[in-house]
Amino acid sequence: MPQSDADGVQPVIRSLQILEALNGAGSSTLADLHDATGLPKPTLVRLLDTLIAAGHVARLPRRGGYELTERVLRLSSGFRHADRVVEAARPFLTALTAEHRWPVALATFDRDAMLVRLSTRHESPFSTDPDFLNRRLPMLISALGRVYLAFCPDDERELILALLRETKAPGNAPARDKTYVRNTIAAIRKAGYATTAPLRGDPAMGLAVPIMEGERVAAAITMRYIGSTMNEAEAARRYLAPMRAAAAAIAAGLISA
Repeated sequence: MPQSDADGVQPVIRSLQILEALNGAGSSTLADLHDATGLPKPTLVRLLDTLIAAGHVARLPRRGGYELTERVLRLSSGFRHADRVVEAARPFLTALTAEHRWPVALATFDRDAMLVRLSTRHESPFSTDPDFLNRRLPMLISALGRVYLAFCPDDERELILALLRETKAPGNAPARDKTYVRNTIAAIRKAGYATTAPLRGDPAMGLAVPIMEGERVAAAITMRYIGSTMNEAEAARRYLAPMRAAAAAIAAGLISA
């Protein structure tokens, strides 16, 4: 019988629960982890053995417990990297808004959403959006999320989509329509950019491009414009080239940093 998305995702979620519990406690016995996570002890033993084999967890023979290893520090490197992306992008986003007047934002992927890390909203005379700084935007509705999904590696995309299908958040509901997702991703990859999914009552649209670092997406940037002032084709004609140039310059800055 083929493995379902839920079957494939649950071990990942449970492993993360174990890592979080160990991170909070310093070291834990099997009973401690059972109390902290609610997972059955046989499941805990199986997942702990996997984490030990991966080098993220060590067994404490004297106490019969477990603790994290220094290898888990690598899991946090993305946050430090995200800070570096923000600093590299700041002058280019400011320059885009200074020249074209529309607000521009940068976001990085965070678990199951795009986290807005930088915005020129307060530098734009045309901004109508609320302050989205530090807001989490849905992957299949926001232009930032859609462009990230379209250009990230295939295996990463499938894992993200599987996670989205398991959540009950209304903004993640499109992930359950695999035909819609497949067609949307193909169209974005062909165009080289993404726009915001149509939302009733929202006058602003986003035009987003990825910041590539090799095969992975380091971040994405979006320009927000009022949909009634121009259609998508006109927005792309005016702003896609400078957006791509900014993304390429930011990516080059990451390489040289």
